[in-house]
Amino acid sequence: MTVIHRRRLARLVATAFVLVFAAAFAYPALLTLITSLKSENAVIDTPLALPTHVTLTAYATTWRVLNFGNLLENSLFYATAGAAIGFVIAVYPAYAFSRFRFVGARAIFILLLTTLMLPQQTALIPLYHALTWLGLLNTRLGLVIIHGAWGMPLQLLVLTGFLTNQPREVEEAARVDGATDLQVLRHIVLPLAAPAMVVGFLLNFIGIWKEFIFAVTFLNSDSLYPLTIGILKFTANQYFASFTLPAAAVVISQLPLIALFLLASRWLVSGIYTGAFK
Repeated sequence: MTVIHRRRLARLVATAFVLVFAAAFAYPALLTLITSLKSENAVIDTPLALPTHVTLTAYATTWRVLNFGNLLENSLFYATAGAAIGFVIAVYPAYAFSRFRFVGARAIFILLLTTLMLPQQTALIPLYHALTWLGLLNTRLGLVIIHGAWGMPLQLLVLTGFLTNQPREVEEAARVDGATDLQVLRHIVLPLAAPAMVVGFLLNFIGIWKEFIFAVTFLNSDSLYPLTIGILKFTANQYFASFTLPAAAVVISQLPLIALFLLASRWLVSGIYTGAFK
């Protein structure tokens, strides 16, 4: 066997492994979509087969009965506002850690990133007491603040890594012309860091969209619940015996994330590659 044939065989084997793993990961999502397009009887009779008659009854029922519009609105607000607050909190320390050297910088940076390694359960009691003391328990504002603070380290990590690898000639030229550090940050650094900003924002947005523990702990009102809590609450109480309604609810809840990824995929890939190779 020649070297060329060996390389082709290796590529075929690698491609086969990738396809197998991709199919394994895609199968649950595909099965959920198929289930949502069937009737209850069809799911019971042929749970793994493709639907012979596509029906959107589960989607209509889920949207109407579960008040899905309110759940989507709440999740969109929590994810957008929380990711935005996390960015505002992270951008200034990220700039400082990437551009300035000061005593204890490394220790402070590591300390700020510790929440990435800690489970949410470790912070529930102190956060609960803090929200109660501030009068923000069971409020949208309280949950948004928690999401913003908890997601800040991830955006700090992304922004710091990106800014550290960026050339500084333009910034130095601006300082020679009399620009202050804040002016350099706002008018030069942030526009150049747009791909990293998008990456950090999207990662935080997705994390908040899927978040469960903080919402179920700090909220106690149906009108304030995000999708993760609304789906679980109504599914467990009213539709435990149903297969199609939970499947439809899961599919609807993932559509905004899919649309967001498709719209921002160019920025996302650009931010990842630019931060990795510059």
